[in-house]
Amino acid sequence: MRKEFVLPAAAVAGGAVGFALRRWELATAFEADTGLPISGAPATLALILFSVVMVAVLALLCRGHYPAFSGYDQAFAARGCTLYAGVGTAAALLLLAGAVAIVVSFLQGENQVYTRLLVAVLAVVSGVCVLRTVQGNYRGQGQGKYNFLLLMPAYTCCVWLIAAYQVRAGDPVQLDYVYELFAIIASLLGFYFTAGFSFERAKPFRASLFSLLGIYFSLVTMADSHDLATRLLYGFTILYLLASVWALLYNAGRPEPPVRAENDTTEGIPDES
Repeated sequence: MRKEFVLPAAAVAGGAVGFALRRWELATAFEADTGLPISGAPATLALILFSVVMVAVLALLCRGHYPAFSGYDQAFAARGCTLYAGVGTAAALLLLAGAVAIVVSFLQGENQVYTRLLVAVLAVVSGVCVLRTVQGNYRGQGQGKYNFLLLMPAYTCCVWLIAAYQVRAGDPVQLDYVYELFAIIASLLGFYFTAGFSFERAKPFRASLFSLLGIYFSLVTMADSHDLATRLLYGFTILYLLASVWALLYNAGRPEPPVRAENDTTEGIPDES
């Protein structure tokens, strides 16, 4: 089974179904006059059940034997893969665009939460880091051990989580924003466990699972009424997690993954152009 294709496709397909269920829930599961959730609404129950099933299915698909990766460079090598480079670069550009959109909305008097400005700053730094990471993986230059740049997307998600909760803190209806929080938390963990390969904390199962869950929940919450900046941030998480988990699963499925020194050029996914 080509997990590098099956698992990302399962997360995207599941996210599409979750998106439709969330739309159904938003249209039918809340009282029109008060906005309170309707107890036992079929759409709410269907989305909860489907999400539980998706978590279980993705966990089962991610199980299996993984090679003993020597570090990040071996696990996420993507030398010469133009598709990986294109998706990763698009993700970084979406992140940078999201930072700009946050600043513009703040200056226009919308979402004036100062933590969001910190998210914008971190998004710019993370966008540059992602561009360098993708470029290095594509060219086979390697990232080395203890690379702080790999942690920046996770740090950005940490502050993003705080900012998102601050905006929603006064909302007594948790169903209004619970999938948004799930998406940010899952993405944060996906980025964290991905970066862990550079810090001698390689956890392929956790990196794969939380990356796929980040994709799934990000697609689900895209059904909510987010502003442009937030949609751009979710677009980044979806694309970058897709690129990263694809590379990881590809390299995990190779018969004999090469073991190289830290500063050596690492061979990865062949050129698909």
